[in-house]
Amino acid sequence: MDKNHYLNVGFKFVGYMYKSETVKKKHKVAVEWLETFDPTEKMGVYIICSDDKVLKIGESQNLRHRFSCYESHSGQTNKMVRENMEKNHMYPLLFLECPSYVVGFGGVEVPSGINYRILEKNLIKQYIAENEELPIWNKGIQ
Repeated sequence: MDKNHYLNVGFKFVGYMYKSETVKKKHKVAVEWLETFDPTEKMGVYIICSDDKVLKIGESQNLRHRFSCYESHSGQTNKMVRENMEKNHMYPLLFLECPSYVVGFGGVEVPSGINYRILEKNLIKQYIAENEELPIWNKGIQ
């Protein structure tokens, strides 16, 4: 499974992540979102690619916040991703937003929709079934 597979099943290209000495952030990592895409409070599953290859499948309740963690926060996953990024390489970001809505049930309103965590787990299972291994940046953090 490559980047095109995910684009064909509904993921959208939403921006790039890169590492450069010119970036004025602690870890020299930056994210550039497409002008037409606002990642604020977007809930769903993201994929980090290198050219056509899938490097990481992840989930987020707030996509902007999740990628700000890659840019500047400590933590095992954030550190591992930053350490494996090549300088001056643009990593395409794909995203599939999970719809969320409120429904009436049992006389009250309750949140409903697609669970982004379950979607991520199933996408990883599917990836392993097809490739017989995890995406390279998912290894060691599962």
